[in-house]
Amino acid sequence: MQSFNPLEKFKINSVASAFSRRLDGNMSLSFGNIGSSLENRKKFLDQLGIDCCDLITAKQVHGKNVEYVSEKNKGSGALDYDSSIADTDGFITDQPLLPIAILTADCLSIFIYDPHRPAIAVLHAGWRSTQQNIAQEGIRVMQNKFGSQPQDLLVGFGPSIRSCCFEVEKDFKSNFAFGLIKRNGRVFMDIALINQRQLMECGVGAENIFDPKFCTYSDSDLFSFRKEAKDAGRIISVMMLK
Repeated sequence: MQSFNPLEKFKINSVASAFSRRLDGNMSLSFGNIGSSLENRKKFLDQLGIDCCDLITAKQVHGKNVEYVSEKNKGSGALDYDSSIADTDGFITDQPLLPIAILTADCLSIFIYDPHRPAIAVLHAGWRSTQQNIAQEGIRVMQNKFGSQPQDLLVGFGPSIRSCCFEVEKDFKSNFAFGLIKRNGRVFMDIALINQRQLMECGVGAENIFDPKFCTYSDSDLFSFRKEAKDAGRIISVMMLK
């Protein structure tokens, strides 16, 4: 298994969390070569102690809708894309043995753990969702549903395209007050830094945010839509309370 635990810094034993690599295969049922996707999911999730038939995924739309899921949602999107939860870019849950996941190929995945409830969240933060502040929306939903306190939350980032490679149009500065870097007359976005700043603005401590700094574009063992276009497979970012 080529996975990486985005919460490894915090040495949490009560949560399974990981993101896949290219060698694990395409995890999407709708993008890239999907011929082996179900087999890839099963093999990957088995090694995490997760039943692939229980997986919950979304029809992601680059928005900021974050849904609470429970036992009744188990298996949504597990075996076919059509059964995925519609118009959603993040999940929260406090239910054990309920694996929640998002799929990416340049967008940032965000893993959140509240050790006091306990409860978890996984968010899909592309630049559009980041512009809509999905990180803070995820925390707001956790506060409303679980009474979570931002200063208690532990956060891990999955891979994303990094500022070394994420060039944007020069007028992008009108959308973000920070996280845009000028180099040789060109503008690059640091999507992880923007999300880190947004999390800190709502009370998450800098020491409670772990960024392993994997770049999907420059790391050949990760899928990148910007590099591979329609042929790009998808990384799965999955989280489950044990």
